Parts: sequence; structure tokens; C-alpha cells
Amino acid sequence: MRIQEGNIFIRSAVPEDAPTLNRWWNDGRIMAYAGYPDGLGESLSESREVIRSWQRKPDHLCMIEIDGRPAGELSYRLWGDGTAWPAWIIADPSLRNKGYGSRIIRLLFQFIFSDAKTNENFPVDRIIWDTPVSNKRARHVYEKKIGARLTGIRERDFMDQRGRWLDMAVYEMSRERFMQLESCEKSPFMIE
Repeated sequence: MRIQEGNIFIRSAVPEDAPTLNRWWNDGRIMAYAGYPDGLGESLSESREVIRSWQRKPDHLCMIEIDGRPAGELSYRLWGDGTAWPAWIIADPSLRNKGYGSRIIRLLFQFIFSDAKTNENFPVDRIIWDTPVSNKRARHVYEKKIGARLTGIRERDFMDQRGRWLDMAVYEMSRERFMQLESCEKSPFMIE
């Protein structure tokens, strides 16, 4: 997978990315948003194996680069029912709150909804993801910047590694809605 727009480059992760991903995955400040406030505690060789396990699948684990340097990661899995389930993290804190998140999500959604290989083998009609209800910054991006629909709140849905239950906000973007937002004169990043 390769996507580029301006200074953002998204590409499939390769084993050579293991040191960077391993550092991020073991950093609790980065992984707290995914429910791992103490990091994953994974060895470098385990991280290499995780990357290898994603290769040659319709699912993807990707590196996000901004201005030619590693900035974060994203992944998505394709379900047989026409649904994709993505996740993303901007790992470099200096790149947060600069509008990159909504641009990256839009690029990923464009790819998932329009990629010929994806659509031939696993046609995707909707994208579903979740985030902790307490992640107000992410929820603002999803609701106000990209126009995702909040489909529900799952109470006590996920226990983080410290044993705290998290309520999860569930979002959806249908192919139809995404295409409507993309074709509007008003940018989907300015939804009020």
C-alpha cells in the first residue's frame, strides 16, 4: 500500500520499521489511547514478527511519514461483510493538533473505498472504528472534521492493562456518506 498527498506519505510497514514501531508500541504515553498506558512490553524480534504477520494479506499495517520522517502508524482489517476496521496513531506529539489526523483519515478512507484490489476481493461499504469516550480530541476530529456518525456508546467495553474499564464511542462512515462529503463544495473537514 502506498498513498501520498503533499507532505503525507502512507506505506506498508516492512521489517526494517520494527525499531521505530517497537519504540512507539512500548511507550505508554503513545499507547495509552489504545488502552496500553504501560506500553506493550514487546521485544524487537516480536515487533518484527508482528510486521511480518501483516504482510501478504488484504489487511494492512502501515507507517505514516510526514515531511519524510516517521510520524505514526495505521492499520485496517477487512471483514467479509463489507466492513473495514481501522486504527491510527500519530506517535510524534509535535505533529498532533496540526490537522494531520483528519487528512490521514480522509486519505485512508479514500483508499479503502476506492482501491480496486480491495474492492475486488473484499468490497467495503462501511468503515467502523471506536475510541474511548474520554478521548475528546479524537472525537472532535471524527464528528466535526470528517463527518463520521456516532453510532453508539458501549459502556464498560474494554479493560485497559491497568484494569480500568473504558466506555467506547463507536463511529461509522459509509461509502455513500463519504462520497457525498467528498463531493460537497464545503470541505468535510469543516463540518459544524
